Amino acid sequence: MTRGKLLATAQNANVTDCNVAVAIQRPISVSSDQYRVLFAKVDLHCRTEGKKVVAVTSAVKGEGKTTTVSNMAVVAARDFGKRCLLVDGDFKNPSIHKFFNVTEETGLVDVVTRRCPLENAMKRGPVENLTLLTMGYRPEKENRIWTSETIREVLKALRGWFDYVLIDAPPVLPLVDMNLIGELADGVLVVVRSGVTEEALLAQAVKSLGAPKIIGNVLNGVKHEWPSRYYHQYGYY
Repeated sequence: MTRGKLLATAQNANVTDCNVAVAIQRPISVSSDQYRVLFAKVDLHCRTEGKKVVAVTSAVKGEGKTTTVSNMAVVAARDFGKRCLLVDGDFKNPSIHKFFNVTEETGLVDVVTRRCPLENAMKRGPVENLTLLTMGYRPEKENRIWTSETIREVLKALRGWFDYVLIDAPPVLPLVDMNLIGELADGVLVVVRSGVTEEALLAQAVKSLGAPKIIGNVLNGVKHEWPSRYYHQYGYY
């Protein structure tokens, strides 16, 4: 585990499936409750520290960061009433448009390159208070969007429009993009896949990010053994 404290465990057997929004499909479930617990702890920390922009990452690909940040955004908006923007920040492997089944015609890249105004690039999410900003058009020569001065202007504007800006960031390793995002974000949440993430890789990722930026960790893919009477008593399924 990283130096950051464990914020929550997420029960999700389908972290590699880009179309599983359990918080939408099964809002009354143990899995959805775990995302509510996660956001409640993130919210408490961020409100205390005055943080709005949170990047969600992992050491390497396939640990469930997109699933985690997407479900957390849903519960933040729907269940906590937060004005929440979910930003796809993973240039090499954008997934938010797939997760929510929306078009990727315009998005973050188009805003940064000034091909599209920010307000025109954002899309309404599937629940109230949730807005999506997908990656958009991605010419190879423009893959360093996080080094542009425009991205700072964009984030400054978004801070004034939303309670939270959640970024689906790329993995820390082996690319440098996450380090750039980490410098711009107020805090970083690290997703760790239970039984998969190698300790050495995780340690390397934490060292690369810098411990002060990490607000906590999510242990993903944990299998909970709940008694059947628990489900019947509280209505979970």
